[in-house]
Amino acid sequence: MSFFSDLKAERLIAEIRNIGDPLHPDAQKAFQKLAKIGPGAIPKILDTVAAADKKETAAYVEILAQLVDNKSFPLLAQGLIDGSPRTIAAVGWALTASTNYSSSLLIDLLSREDVSKPAVIEIIAAQKNRFSVRELLQHAYNQEANEKAALFRIIGELTDAASVPELISRIDGKDSTARMHIIGILSRFNRPDVSAALQTQLRDSNKLIRQAALNALAKMDGPVNIAAVCHMLRDPDIEVQNRAIDVVVRAKDPDTMKYLIEVLKDENEYARRAGVEVLNHLGTSRDIKHLLQVIKDDDWWVRTRAADALGKIGGPRVVDAVIELIKDEDEEVRRAAIEILNQTKDERAVNFLLEATKDKDWWVSERAIDALGEIGSKRAVPVLLEIMNSDNARALPAVIRALGKIGDARVVDQMVKLLDRPEKEIKVEAINALARLADDKRADTVRSRIHSITTTATDQTLVNAAIQAVDDIDGRYASSAIAAQAQTRVTRPGAPAETPAAARTLLIEKGDVDAVIKKAEESAIGTARLDIAALKPGEILEGRYKYIEKIGKGAFGTVLLVEDTVVEERLILKFLNPNVSQDEEMMKRFVHELRYSRKITHRNVIRIYDFLFMRGNYAISMEYFPSHTLGSEIVNEKPLDLRRAVQYGIDIATGMTVAHQAGIVHRDLKPANVLINNEGLLKIVDFGVAAAHKEGDTQLTKTGYVIGSPKYMAPEQILGKKVDERADIYSLGVILYEMVTGQPPYSRGDHMSVMYQHVQGKARSPLEVNPSLPKPLADIVVKAMAVDKQKRFQSMDEMRLALEKAL
Repeated sequence: MSFFSDLKAERLIAEIRNIGDPLHPDAQKAFQKLAKIGPGAIPKILDTVAAADKKETAAYVEILAQLVDNKSFPLLAQGLIDGSPRTIAAVGWALTASTNYSSSLLIDLLSREDVSKPAVIEIIAAQKNRFSVRELLQHAYNQEANEKAALFRIIGELTDAASVPELISRIDGKDSTARMHIIGILSRFNRPDVSAALQTQLRDSNKLIRQAALNALAKMDGPVNIAAVCHMLRDPDIEVQNRAIDVVVRAKDPDTMKYLIEVLKDENEYARRAGVEVLNHLGTSRDIKHLLQVIKDDDWWVRTRAADALGKIGGPRVVDAVIELIKDEDEEVRRAAIEILNQTKDERAVNFLLEATKDKDWWVSERAIDALGEIGSKRAVPVLLEIMNSDNARALPAVIRALGKIGDARVVDQMVKLLDRPEKEIKVEAINALARLADDKRADTVRSRIHSITTTATDQTLVNAAIQAVDDIDGRYASSAIAAQAQTRVTRPGAPAETPAAARTLLIEKGDVDAVIKKAEESAIGTARLDIAALKPGEILEGRYKYIEKIGKGAFGTVLLVEDTVVEERLILKFLNPNVSQDEEMMKRFVHELRYSRKITHRNVIRIYDFLFMRGNYAISMEYFPSHTLGSEIVNEKPLDLRRAVQYGIDIATGMTVAHQAGIVHRDLKPANVLINNEGLLKIVDFGVAAAHKEGDTQLTKTGYVIGSPKYMAPEQILGKKVDERADIYSLGVILYEMVTGQPPYSRGDHMSVMYQHVQGKARSPLEVNPSLPKPLADIVVKAMAVDKQKRFQSMDEMRLALEKAL
């Protein structure tokens, strides 16, 4: 019988091929006859679909779907075992289209190693309603990772309230991967028994299980075991800590603070940070006062690390609470509050700190002065000068130190008079402050006065302070008077004389770029080029910069973390790669980053210091800012927390307002150029493609090349038209769109395609992508992203005000 079936099927298939068109009436008759042969035709059909075209395959699949039943199922299953990819696909379509066979036959295939598991799972997914959750669970455990994940996705789609007990009963199994999938499914069911089961997983030894359980709990309402969850804030895994923060904050349990105290006293810095994050959301002045009173009798190191954590990462809520405590009756509470404010550097505390300078406790008053210096507000200058001119000699060193940090050059003349004071501590602080305060008008005078101390003072501490101050002033200014004194420059005892190849500041603000570069290169003739790749930790560059580590490398440059041993501060050296220094255009870009960025001094912008030439290498020195990029927070197409997204938008707009006031357009605003530290401080970086629009509209482009990032570029920038501040406003609009929806407005296709989409301006409404978005905020994003720049916000300050209203 099989022989004749094969023969008849073979002839009919040959006839269909000869006709050449499966839709031809004669071919259709042949297909009908083929179907009438019955299951005996299946082997020949499977052989044929391996080489059939799309139309023929569709016709053969239709026949297979008609022929499959419990008896013929093994014949089709054989196609899933030894068939070609096209054959496997055809069998999958046929089995998907038919229900004339027992679903258990499909389940049985999952236990066979020779069958294409992905094909079987696709069929099960298409016919999922024929299966029970328990049935699929029984077979999911024995699958490989990919197949297991696919089956659990199907189980998740099938799970209803009635299936929840079955899943809860399996939550403590041995298969950790399966448990994670089960926890993920259960997270959809906001009910007490699920919450209770999830909380049993918080002490599991597998951190992924702990993470998954906390992720699930974060989606639920209702009470949680707050003691157990607060304990997770001290978990050794940072990701677990972060998830625990979300759960604690969401729970808003009145007993939270009771369990938070031990967290804030923990030896682990990240645990303390987690505790402060909770306080940032839930803490009140009463809570923080209670905390400070509880820990005041602890070991001083316990008190210090708790206060340090509150200060470094305390948000607005913590700062507001601490400000209230500056006036507390408890002296220890006031002291702790001042120490916290010394870390926060928050402008809102200025008025309270000014009042605290009059505190009867000398510790509080002096540390208030220190805090004012850390904040750097010039509003403090009159009060500090009043103290400086009083007879309070004890507070004078702190006042001098604070005035030096604030940086108001108007106090230079009064500060110089302090060099005649008899007290060594006061003179040392005055020398250090003057090194910071000397501006281009007073640099020569201040340098000369301090230089005299190096030859007249007998105390070595004073001499060393004066030498360092002179070096610092020389490093920032190169006036003719200073240049004339270069031959008699003071050298530290035992230090080698400066060589022609030593690092030097190139004051490119005052000279032609090409001339400066030429001069630098001439000074390096005969000197071996510095090999950046060969540097070892601890190695000193040019007698000043101690190499710590390489923190980045790209086509444009190499970024090193170093310590400036002169001022004892860490900073970044961004070296231009040698192959790029041959490119005139890229050299201009490098110089632009310094020339324009160094004009900006603001907490939301990375501070640029100098342009250096080191043994054949060009470098920019800049502020060291341990951080992560904004891009690293926008992951898995998930929108950011709206308040955080809006605050980031406000911070970017604030920093860019200052840049625009200095005549600078960034031109390359994007998440990768926005840095955020663990305390939430945001800084904009990389003005390397910026141009001062007041000095022309240089594009710095080669033919066919536009500087900028396609996903964030303004339409006028893409079209090569004149660019102004509104191009940055457009880029910020795109960044906001991505933050509040989880995805950029245009990203499909290559760079040219993305740029064309920006010009067309047909992005999906942010409300369409994220329906939970408040309409006023969506309107701000749409306005900022208007193709016509006349319809956008006309300044960053205008956009900032709009965002503040939306917050």
